Amino acid sequence: MADPHSDPSGTMYGGARRARGVRGVRLPQDPLMRVALSVGAAGVLLGAFFATGVLGGGDDRPVVPAAAAPTAAPSEPSAEPSAEPTPSASPSPSATPSRTAAPVATPKVIRGVPSGRCLGVTGDEAEGAQAALADCTGGPEQQWVVTPVTNDTYLLVNAASSKCLDVNEAKTDDGADVQQWSCNGQANQQWRFQSAGNGAALLVAVHSGKCAQVDDAGTEAGRELEQAPCSGAPEQQWAAG
Repeated sequence: MADPHSDPSGTMYGGARRARGVRGVRLPQDPLMRVALSVGAAGVLLGAFFATGVLGGGDDRPVVPAAAAPTAAPSEPSAEPSAEPTPSASPSPSATPSRTAAPVATPKVIRGVPSGRCLGVTGDEAEGAQAALADCTGGPEQQWVVTPVTNDTYLLVNAASSKCLDVNEAKTDDGADVQQWSCNGQANQQWRFQSAGNGAALLVAVHSGKCAQVDDAGTEAGRELEQAPCSGAPEQQWAAG
């Protein structure tokens, strides 16, 4: 070291200051620790090299993701369409039922209960012939066809003349004659059978509500009929058979 000297002002020159040395890193004395430190340092250096691309680890190309597996293409519809359903056969129309002929009404004999004689007609003229008792012979002039008009009203049609039992001129008074007349279906030709309670019936004229009876309650042949208020008396009772 050079000797120090001073300038006239007393300042010292030439005196070299002792440099402060850098304190060195001291390695451990254990050999195993030294090896471990060496290996660790080498790993750090290699990592730095790869990071900076020195050893090819720094490839800047973007990573392309793996392509997704393509989805299966939708299956094409079958070339042949499904068979259309076969329409069911239309039911054959049922045959039109044949009309049954209306049954022919059987003519009936009408008897007066007290006398047992049959209801017939008298006189030579058919139109307006008087209804009267007659000895039963079974002839058509003593037979009557019971023809329905409503549920409970009927025409009494003579089998011989085809004329209807009728109250003369549609009178409503007592004693009006009962006769046969051309059928017109009017109320004075309509009759109801009203039960007399012993199997017999009353013949009630619809237009007047009165009953056909034998004049003066007679029982002999030729006794004529008239209308009178219904009483249920024997001369008003009739049986059909």
